[in-house]
Amino acid sequence: MSEKIQSQLKQNITKFGVLNIIGVILLVIFLPLVILNLIFIIQGWIHPDKVPMIFDTAPLIVVSDSMTIEKDESGNIISGAFNKNDLIFIKKVDPTTLKEGDIITYVAKDGSIVTHRIFLKGTTEDKNASAFVMKGDYNTSIDQDPISYNQVVGLYKGRIAGIGGVANFLQSPIGVIVVLGLPLACILIIDLIKKKKENQLANSKNAELETELAQLKAEKAQKGWKDSSR
Repeated sequence: MSEKIQSQLKQNITKFGVLNIIGVILLVIFLPLVILNLIFIIQGWIHPDKVPMIFDTAPLIVVSDSMTIEKDESGNIISGAFNKNDLIFIKKVDPTTLKEGDIITYVAKDGSIVTHRIFLKGTTEDKNASAFVMKGDYNTSIDQDPISYNQVVGLYKGRIAGIGGVANFLQSPIGVIVVLGLPLACILIIDLIKKKKENQLANSKNAELETELAQLKAEKAQKGWKDSSR
């Protein structure tokens, strides 16, 4: 095998290794995302009146400005906790452990999901009695209706800024198709590239072998002619 073919073979092996690594990375990134997304969607279909959770944790997309972050001149947060289109995370909590100042998610009387701060906590021990007065940091007044313990969904734990729109898209039918199809399409493309390179290498090897065979035949014929001319 010529040095050129050997060099091409080494280069292709390296390329195939890189492509395989890329394929594995895509699977590692997208497969958990696909699984989690499907779990949340299925839970939402089965229990439309509940917030879907995994391991007592749920992601929520912020759709209002009621908790918009405000900062001072030094950049320190003086009020608010998250902005519209952020992706926030809440964790299931025992309502009796909550205190004034905590940010919680609850189900309002109209069925909407709201995440506001506890403005005032009642002293009642009855879990079905009104216990919390709520307020959005960016709002000028408290929420109209106090909430009871059994309306509490979870305690706010953190956020990822600005990706709520992406998360909302991923939960749509088109988003599900994209999340499922993208890694499969990438793997298919990688496989096609590998096969194309393998075919090119095989063709190069065959062409070189044919050239070497032709040279051997020519040398043999020339040698035979010399022997016969003696």
